[in-house]
Amino acid sequence: MLASIAILTLFGILLIMLETFLPGWVAGILGTIALFIALWLTLMSEDLVGWSSGQRMWLALGIVLFSVAALLAWLRWFAVKFFRRAMTLTTTIETPAAVGAAPGSQGIALTELRPLGRAEIDGQRYEVRCQNGLAAAGTRVEVIAAEPGNLLVRIL
Repeated sequence: MLASIAILTLFGILLIMLETFLPGWVAGILGTIALFIALWLTLMSEDLVGWSSGQRMWLALGIVLFSVAALLAWLRWFAVKFFRRAMTLTTTIETPAAVGAAPGSQGIALTELRPLGRAEIDGQRYEVRCQNGLAAAGTRVEVIAAEPGNLLVRIL
């Protein structure tokens, strides 16, 4: 009977460890059921009639503590390192330099700026955002700063 309890405990722990790789909770639920069956056999089995209730409780506590320790060790040292190596992007991606006109450049609004629109600055067309809010097409504008995706301009 002790062999059955040990096999169920190890099988339950292995199934819970397998849950880190398999989606769907099936392996985790089966592993938890196997551990509960091992605990139930420890506390209720007639093959352990010669054991006192205190000895059975110590065995059940040992199963629980061993399972928790094994799973914590698995998660701390093995599963996390495996996932960090295999499923984590470690390369760095350089962000492109800000493309656009330099602050202080002047141009003309091609469309109405409400506050977003298009402007021609130094012979190039850019997406711009008007700091003052609204501006009519043909208004002279000056670049204040570059933002992600557009330039910040003000009316001259």
